[in-house]
Amino acid sequence: MAGDLDLLIGTWTVRVKSWTWQYDFRAGGVVSWRDLGSAEGGTGNWAASSTLVNMWWKGSSTRESWQRPLSNSNDHTWYESSYYRGKYRIEKNGAIAPTPSPTPSAPTEADIIETAWNASRSSLRFALTRLRLLQRQIDFLIDSLGDQAAFDALWVTYRRDIAVIARLLIVPANPMDDAFRDALAKSISMLDQNLALPKALNAAHAGGKCADPRSAFAWTTPGRKPPDTDLCNPWFSANAELKRDVITHEYFHTIGCADIEVNTTAEAFRNANTMAQLVAFLHDRARQQYSDGHGQMVPPLPTP
Repeated sequence: MAGDLDLLIGTWTVRVKSWTWQYDFRAGGVVSWRDLGSAEGGTGNWAASSTLVNMWWKGSSTRESWQRPLSNSNDHTWYESSYYRGKYRIEKNGAIAPTPSPTPSAPTEADIIETAWNASRSSLRFALTRLRLLQRQIDFLIDSLGDQAAFDALWVTYRRDIAVIARLLIVPANPMDDAFRDALAKSISMLDQNLALPKALNAAHAGGKCADPRSAFAWTTPGRKPPDTDLCNPWFSANAELKRDVITHEYFHTIGCADIEVNTTAEAFRNANTMAQLVAFLHDRARQQYSDGHGQMVPPLPTP
């Protein structure tokens, strides 16, 4: 802290109760004071310890201490006299005030859309990685006629992924079952198609396709490539995860999915929300609820 003693040398404005004084510190332990409201003044000495700068004045019992490390302006001080005992304010004269940090600007609509777009693409990449690893392990077990221990290890490592696929795509929760493996392969293909689509997101709010009287987070023309997604007012007030998943959902419309009731595996693959939630449940390893808050996983999915 020796450097803070360089700051000490020079003049300081000192405010104690209603008094304002100027202290002039010099190298070698000499200090003087004068009252800025009168002609009074005096001299004294200062000495520094590892934690304090202590002062005393000729002809006075007053004692003062400033805490180290020193700063240009603070009240880390102590005044001890017959007429006052307590903290007071000090300020180095001529010190350059620190430049205030710029106030972060609020994110623009373009920033908000870009963040959600990147989150959607990131969740798709993560989900694809999990699904491809699972597919590779299943193929390895089949090709090598793996034993029960290898199957058990697969189940432990991919238990959440297996449960998500089985629940959402309505297939047996058995990774060796043909229906499960077919659903896994088709999921990988559809996520790949979604991820390959270009960014085409329009902040429509209440205009464009959002003028439709039916409330929606967004609208996309099914099957149209490149996408023509209009983001509506509710999307902008949604939480970050829902913004992300709406974009994923809308891009499944672009590859031909609709919004339909799901009772079969075939219908699950034609439903944009099912596919978007498949991605969300694979990516968010503790998630137990759909992004829009509707629908809870019962019994709970394995975590992580």
